[in-house]
Amino acid sequence: MSKIKTISLDLPAFWASALINSDESGLEDEEQERLDAWIKDNPNLYCIDVSEETFFSKYHDAADCGVLPCDCAEFTFQEITE
Repeated sequence: MSKIKTISLDLPAFWASALINSDESGLEDEEQERLDAWIKDNPNLYCIDVSEETFFSKYHDAADCGVLPCDCAEFTFQEITE
């Protein structure tokens, strides 16, 4: 039986359209590569919301994928596990 839990992560605000609406048209190639790497590392996360407020952060949850400090937003995900 699958379990669903809700988690919040601080991620680049410019990923919002791609994660919420599956619209990646505004991303540059390098930004797309970083997002693809993050999605590959987090295959069980499904974005359900993003905050309207943004904040600059040197440390965020996409830093391991090579994303530099940037304006971030709080994203809410459902995580589905077996």
